[in-house]
Amino acid sequence: MSENVNQAAEVVEEQPVLYEQTPEGIGIITLNRPKSLNAITDPMRHALLDLVRRIATDDAVRAVIITGAGRAFCAGGDVKQMSSARSGFEISKRMKSFMHNVVKTIWSMEKPVIAAVNGYAVGAGANLALSCDFVITSETAKFNQTFVNIGLAPDTGGLYFLPKLVGLPKAKELMLLGKPIDGVEAARIGMVYKAVPQEEVMNEAMALATRFTEMAPKAIGYTKLMLNRSMDMNFEQTLDLEVAMQASLIMSEDHREGARAFAEKRKPVFQGK
Repeated sequence: MSENVNQAAEVVEEQPVLYEQTPEGIGIITLNRPKSLNAITDPMRHALLDLVRRIATDDAVRAVIITGAGRAFCAGGDVKQMSSARSGFEISKRMKSFMHNVVKTIWSMEKPVIAAVNGYAVGAGANLALSCDFVITSETAKFNQTFVNIGLAPDTGGLYFLPKLVGLPKAKELMLLGKPIDGVEAARIGMVYKAVPQEEVMNEAMALATRFTEMAPKAIGYTKLMLNRSMDMNFEQTLDLEVAMQASLIMSEDHREGARAFAEKRKPVFQGK
């Protein structure tokens, strides 16, 4: 019997990405190469992209959590696999086709995405976390933009996300020096939402995700999209976007339900309509 259990465990571990969905509508993605600190390989890229694209169009999912199995969130790209690439073109195609599309899908999906960083978040792994709307990290987790230490430049959207979160001088410090920081420091400089004790990371992530499952999905989704787009828009463009989004939301059933609940002094029940 124990032999069968061990064999089953090995089969599960061969799946580079695991997924489960709670009855409340929380989708939980787990990067699942714990022996390699969840370093990203081609099978993981394929699986992760397919999964986030499916979640993005699944109305039953109200919020998403991404975490890692074992003692790491994600140690970035698998260096052995990167070193085996036959050309720069092969690497650029791999980046554009998969990890860039992963972070673009996370960034643009109309659902809040929470990174539950339980350990090492290095290179592309750190930037995968930063593409999420909220990062809840353990106090002892290690973030490292380690690209320059192995003769590479930042990727996976880090050049976009990090300066906007911490400012250009601090981004230069972290990226040009390849300086590691822990979760407490990451929270102090505004790179992540919150740092908590290791054992509380998933509890905090689930609590935050649960809050979103009780809110109006369209209002949350449109607000996320407007905030993300506003980072690259001028004042007039932002006002125009507000008008377009509000005109759509004010006709929604969720808005009517919210207004009724307010008048009746009760908690609204939103249906995403």
